[in-house]
Amino acid sequence: MSELLKGAYDLHVHTGPDVVARKCSDLELANRMRAAGMAGGVLKSHYLDTAGRAGLLNELYPDLNIVGGIVLNRSVGGNNPWAVERSAQAGGRMLWFATLEARAYPEYHQRNNPVKQDLSSYITVLDENGRLLPEVLDVLDVAAKYHLVTGTGHLSAEEGMLLVREGQRRGVQMVVTHSELPSNLYSNEQLAEAVRLGAVIEHSYITPYTDRVTWEALAEMIRITGCENVFLSTDLGQPKNPYFDEGLEAFALELMKQGFSEDDINMMIKTVPARLIAGN
Repeated sequence: MSELLKGAYDLHVHTGPDVVARKCSDLELANRMRAAGMAGGVLKSHYLDTAGRAGLLNELYPDLNIVGGIVLNRSVGGNNPWAVERSAQAGGRMLWFATLEARAYPEYHQRNNPVKQDLSSYITVLDENGRLLPEVLDVLDVAAKYHLVTGTGHLSAEEGMLLVREGQRRGVQMVVTHSELPSNLYSNEQLAEAVRLGAVIEHSYITPYTDRVTWEALAEMIRITGCENVFLSTDLGQPKNPYFDEGLEAFALELMKQGFSEDDINMMIKTVPARLIAGN
Protein backbone atom coordinates (compact mmCIF):
# COMPACT_ATOMS: atom_id res chain seq x y z
CA MET A 1 0.00 0.00 0.00
CA SER A 2 1.26 3.45 -0.96
CA GLU A 3 2.82 5.87 1.50
CA LEU A 4 0.20 8.30 0.18
CA LEU A 5 -2.35 6.78 2.56
CA LYS A 6 -0.35 7.44 5.72
CA GLY A 7 -2.56 9.76 7.75
CA ALA A 8 -5.37 9.77 5.17
CA TYR A 9 -9.12 9.67 5.74
CA ASP A 10 -11.97 8.23 3.69
CA LEU A 11 -15.13 10.09 4.66
CA HIS A 12 -17.54 7.91 2.65
CA VAL A 13 -17.37 4.12 3.07
CA HIS A 14 -20.29 1.67 3.09
CA THR A 15 -19.66 -1.19 5.51
CA GLY A 16 -21.57 -4.08 7.07
CA PRO A 17 -23.75 -4.88 8.83
CA ASP A 18 -26.13 -3.28 6.36
CA VAL A 19 -29.38 -4.11 4.61
CA VAL A 20 -27.40 -5.18 1.53
CA ALA A 21 -24.15 -7.12 1.19
CA ARG A 22 -20.99 -5.08 1.72
CA LYS A 23 -17.35 -5.61 0.80
CA CYS A 24 -16.19 -5.50 4.41
CA SER A 25 -17.48 -5.19 7.94
CA ASP A 26 -16.84 -2.32 10.32
CA LEU A 27 -14.11 -4.36 11.97
CA GLU A 28 -12.40 -5.19 8.69
CA LEU A 29 -12.52 -1.52 7.75
CA ALA A 30 -10.74 -0.56 10.96
CA ASN A 31 -8.12 -3.28 10.49
CA ARG A 32 -7.46 -2.19 6.92
CA MET A 33 -7.21 1.45 7.96
CA ARG A 34 -4.68 0.57 10.64
CA ALA A 35 -2.66 -1.61 8.25
CA ALA A 36 -2.55 1.19 5.67
CA GLY A 37 -1.57 3.79 8.25
CA MET A 38 -4.75 5.77 7.69
CA ALA A 39 -6.04 8.21 10.30
CA GLY A 40 -9.74 7.31 10.10
CA GLY A 41 -12.93 7.81 8.18
CA VAL A 42 -16.71 7.69 8.10
CA LEU A 43 -19.10 4.74 8.22
CA LYS A 44 -22.08 5.39 5.97
CA SER A 45 -25.33 3.48 5.56
CA HIS A 46 -28.24 4.64 3.45
CA TYR A 47 -30.72 3.24 5.97
CA LEU A 48 -29.05 2.76 9.38
CA ASP A 49 -27.60 5.25 11.87
CA THR A 50 -23.91 4.40 12.25
CA ALA A 51 -23.05 6.65 15.22
CA GLY A 52 -23.07 3.83 17.76
CA ARG A 53 -21.04 1.51 15.57
CA ALA A 54 -18.38 4.18 15.12
CA GLY A 55 -18.25 4.70 18.87
CA LEU A 56 -17.49 1.02 19.43
CA LEU A 57 -14.75 1.06 16.80
CA ASN A 58 -13.10 4.05 18.44
CA GLU A 59 -13.05 2.18 21.74
CA LEU A 60 -11.45 -0.84 20.06
CA TYR A 61 -9.10 1.22 17.87
CA PRO A 62 -8.19 4.37 19.84
CA ASP A 63 -5.50 5.23 17.30
CA LEU A 64 -8.16 5.80 14.64
CA ASN A 65 -10.78 8.52 14.30
CA ILE A 66 -13.85 6.81 12.89
CA VAL A 67 -17.16 8.62 12.91
CA GLY A 68 -20.72 7.82 11.95
CA GLY A 69 -23.99 9.55 11.40
CA ILE A 70 -27.39 9.44 9.78
CA VAL A 71 -28.90 9.63 6.29
CA LEU A 72 -32.38 11.11 5.98
CA ASN A 73 -34.03 8.36 3.97
CA ARG A 74 -37.47 6.91 4.74
CA SER A 75 -36.23 4.43 7.34
CA VAL A 76 -35.53 7.32 9.73
CA GLY A 77 -38.58 9.33 8.75
CA GLY A 78 -37.07 11.44 5.98
CA ASN A 79 -36.44 15.07 6.93
CA ASN A 80 -36.70 14.21 10.61
CA PRO A 81 -35.00 16.62 13.06
CA TRP A 82 -35.70 14.33 16.03
CA ALA A 83 -33.76 11.45 14.44
CA VAL A 84 -30.90 13.83 13.65
CA GLU A 85 -30.75 15.05 17.24
CA ARG A 86 -30.66 11.53 18.65
CA SER A 87 -27.87 10.56 16.28
CA ALA A 88 -25.87 13.60 17.37
CA GLN A 89 -26.47 12.84 21.03
CA ALA A 90 -25.15 9.30 20.42
CA GLY A 91 -21.92 10.73 19.05
CA GLY A 92 -22.82 11.10 15.38
CA ARG A 93 -20.78 13.68 13.49
CA MET A 94 -22.21 13.35 9.98
CA LEU A 95 -25.59 14.08 8.46
CA TRP A 96 -26.70 13.54 4.89
CA PHE A 97 -29.97 14.51 3.33
CA ALA A 98 -31.77 11.79 1.37
CA THR A 99 -29.70 9.59 -0.90
CA LEU A 100 -31.19 6.60 -2.75
CA GLU A 101 -34.68 7.72 -1.71
CA ALA A 102 -34.27 11.34 -2.76
CA ARG A 103 -36.93 11.93 -5.40
CA ALA A 104 -34.41 13.46 -7.79
CA TYR A 105 -32.35 10.27 -7.87
CA PRO A 106 -34.91 7.85 -9.38
CA GLU A 107 -36.32 10.68 -11.49
CA TYR A 108 -32.95 10.94 -13.19
CA HIS A 109 -32.64 7.19 -13.67
CA GLN A 110 -36.08 6.75 -15.20
CA ARG A 111 -35.92 9.68 -17.64
CA ASN A 112 -35.58 7.38 -20.62
CA ASN A 113 -37.69 4.56 -19.19
CA PRO A 114 -41.21 4.45 -20.63
CA VAL A 115 -42.45 2.70 -17.46
CA LYS A 116 -42.56 5.39 -14.77
CA GLN A 117 -42.27 4.51 -11.08
CA ASP A 118 -44.56 6.17 -8.55
CA LEU A 119 -42.22 8.50 -6.67
CA SER A 120 -44.77 10.13 -4.39
CA SER A 121 -43.24 8.53 -1.29
CA TYR A 122 -39.72 9.63 -2.20
CA ILE A 123 -38.11 12.58 -0.48
CA THR A 124 -37.66 16.18 -1.46
CA VAL A 125 -36.63 19.14 0.67
CA LEU A 126 -38.94 21.54 -1.18
CA ASP A 127 -42.59 22.48 -0.88
CA GLU A 128 -44.88 23.01 -3.87
CA ASN A 129 -43.55 26.56 -4.25
CA GLY A 130 -39.92 25.50 -4.39
CA ARG A 131 -39.10 26.66 -0.86
CA LEU A 132 -37.32 24.60 1.78
CA LEU A 133 -39.80 22.74 3.97
CA PRO A 134 -40.15 23.84 7.62
CA GLU A 135 -38.86 20.49 8.85
CA VAL A 136 -35.76 20.89 6.66
CA LEU A 137 -35.03 24.20 8.37
CA ASP A 138 -35.43 22.39 11.70
CA VAL A 139 -32.92 19.77 10.57
CA LEU A 140 -30.43 22.50 9.69
CA ASP A 141 -30.92 24.09 13.10
CA VAL A 142 -30.15 20.76 14.80
CA ALA A 143 -27.08 20.38 12.58
CA ALA A 144 -25.91 23.82 13.65
CA LYS A 145 -26.56 23.09 17.33
CA TYR A 146 -24.47 19.90 17.28
CA HIS A 147 -21.89 21.01 14.69
CA LEU A 148 -22.80 18.21 12.29
CA VAL A 149 -21.02 18.06 8.96
CA THR A 150 -24.00 18.06 6.60
CA GLY A 151 -24.04 16.58 3.10
CA THR A 152 -26.50 17.28 0.31
CA GLY A 153 -26.92 13.56 -0.45
CA HIS A 154 -28.52 12.60 -3.77
CA LEU A 155 -30.79 15.60 -3.95
CA SER A 156 -30.74 17.56 -7.20
CA ALA A 157 -28.11 20.24 -7.59
CA GLU A 158 -30.86 22.88 -7.37
CA GLU A 159 -32.07 21.46 -4.03
CA GLY A 160 -28.52 21.08 -2.84
CA MET A 161 -27.68 24.71 -3.54
CA LEU A 162 -30.73 25.89 -1.61
CA LEU A 163 -29.49 23.81 1.32
CA VAL A 164 -25.97 25.21 1.02
CA ARG A 165 -27.27 28.78 1.05
CA GLU A 166 -29.60 28.21 3.99
CA GLY A 167 -27.05 26.13 5.84
CA GLN A 168 -24.51 28.94 5.55
CA ARG A 169 -27.02 31.38 7.02
CA ARG A 170 -27.60 29.05 9.97
CA GLY A 171 -23.95 28.27 10.66
CA VAL A 172 -23.87 24.71 9.28
CA GLN A 173 -20.75 23.17 7.73
CA MET A 174 -22.15 21.98 4.41
CA VAL A 175 -20.67 19.38 2.07
CA VAL A 176 -21.69 19.04 -1.57
CA THR A 177 -21.93 15.25 -1.79
CA HIS A 178 -20.14 13.55 -4.73
CA SER A 179 -20.80 16.61 -6.85
CA GLU A 180 -19.66 14.89 -10.05
CA LEU A 181 -22.33 12.16 -9.95
CA PRO A 182 -24.50 12.52 -13.09
CA SER A 183 -27.79 12.33 -11.18
CA ASN A 184 -26.89 15.36 -9.06
CA LEU A 185 -24.23 16.99 -11.24
CA TYR A 186 -23.27 20.48 -10.08
CA SER A 187 -22.16 23.06 -12.60
CA ASN A 188 -18.84 24.83 -12.22
CA GLU A 189 -20.76 27.99 -11.33
CA GLN A 190 -22.68 26.19 -8.59
CA LEU A 191 -19.49 24.69 -7.18
CA ALA A 192 -17.80 28.07 -7.12
CA GLU A 193 -20.78 29.59 -5.31
CA ALA A 194 -20.88 26.72 -2.80
CA VAL A 195 -17.22 27.28 -1.95
CA ARG A 196 -17.75 31.03 -1.58
CA LEU A 197 -20.47 30.20 0.96
CA GLY A 198 -18.10 27.99 2.95
CA ALA A 199 -19.14 24.56 1.70
CA VAL A 200 -16.63 21.78 1.05
CA ILE A 201 -16.85 19.79 -2.18
CA GLU A 202 -16.70 15.99 -2.12
CA HIS A 203 -15.49 13.96 -5.09
CA SER A 204 -15.83 10.17 -4.94
CA TYR A 205 -13.69 7.54 -6.65
CA ILE A 206 -16.65 5.35 -7.57
CA THR A 207 -17.86 7.89 -10.13
CA PRO A 208 -14.83 7.86 -12.47
CA TYR A 209 -14.19 4.20 -11.61
CA THR A 210 -17.59 3.31 -13.06
CA ASP A 211 -17.11 5.64 -16.05
CA ARG A 212 -19.79 8.12 -15.00
CA VAL A 213 -17.34 11.02 -15.27
CA THR A 214 -14.05 11.34 -17.13
CA TRP A 215 -10.84 11.94 -15.25
CA GLU A 216 -10.32 15.12 -17.26
CA ALA A 217 -13.73 16.53 -16.31
CA LEU A 218 -13.22 15.61 -12.67
CA ALA A 219 -9.80 17.27 -12.62
CA GLU A 220 -11.31 20.44 -14.06
CA MET A 221 -13.99 20.50 -11.34
CA ILE A 222 -11.29 20.28 -8.67
CA ARG A 223 -9.31 23.09 -10.25
CA ILE A 224 -12.41 25.31 -10.35
CA THR A 225 -12.78 25.20 -6.56
CA GLY A 226 -9.18 24.60 -5.44
CA CYS A 227 -7.85 21.59 -3.56
CA GLU A 228 -8.18 23.44 -0.24
CA ASN A 229 -11.98 23.25 -0.63
CA VAL A 230 -12.16 19.58 -1.66
CA PHE A 231 -11.96 16.20 -0.05
CA LEU A 232 -11.62 12.90 -1.88
CA SER A 233 -13.64 9.89 -0.77
CA THR A 234 -14.32 6.52 -2.33
CA ASP A 235 -18.04 5.74 -1.78
CA LEU A 236 -16.92 2.11 -1.96
CA GLY A 237 -18.20 -0.94 -0.12
CA GLN A 238 -20.01 -2.73 -2.93
CA PRO A 239 -18.88 -6.40 -3.05
CA LYS A 240 -17.81 -6.30 -6.71
CA ASN A 241 -15.72 -3.14 -6.33
CA PRO A 242 -12.26 -2.67 -4.78
CA TYR A 243 -11.71 -2.19 -1.06
CA PHE A 244 -11.91 1.43 0.06
CA ASP A 245 -8.18 1.70 0.77
CA GLU A 246 -7.33 0.33 -2.66
CA GLY A 247 -9.78 2.79 -4.18
CA LEU A 248 -8.40 5.78 -2.29
CA GLU A 249 -4.86 4.95 -3.38
CA ALA A 250 -5.97 4.51 -7.00
CA PHE A 251 -7.86 7.81 -6.82
CA ALA A 252 -4.77 9.65 -5.66
CA LEU A 253 -2.54 8.10 -8.31
CA GLU A 254 -4.99 8.82 -11.14
CA LEU A 255 -5.28 12.47 -10.11
CA MET A 256 -1.51 12.76 -10.00
CA LYS A 257 -1.55 11.63 -13.65
CA GLN A 258 -3.87 14.60 -14.24
CA GLY A 259 -1.23 16.96 -12.93
CA PHE A 260 -2.03 17.24 -9.23
CA SER A 261 0.97 17.24 -6.90
CA GLU A 262 1.48 15.10 -3.82
CA ASP A 263 0.84 18.23 -1.75
CA ASP A 264 -2.49 18.66 -3.55
CA ILE A 265 -3.42 15.06 -2.80
CA ASN A 266 -2.43 15.42 0.84
CA MET A 267 -4.65 18.47 1.10
CA MET A 268 -7.65 16.51 -0.23
CA ILE A 269 -7.23 13.22 1.64
CA LYS A 270 -5.62 14.47 4.86
CA THR A 271 -5.85 18.17 5.65
CA VAL A 272 -9.41 18.94 4.54
CA PRO A 273 -11.06 15.79 5.93
CA ALA A 274 -9.17 16.18 9.21
CA ARG A 275 -10.50 19.71 9.44
CA LEU A 276 -14.03 18.42 8.95
CA ILE A 277 -14.13 15.52 11.40
CA ALA A 278 -11.20 16.09 13.72
CA GLY A 279 -11.56 19.83 14.22
CA ASN A 280 -8.14 20.53 12.73
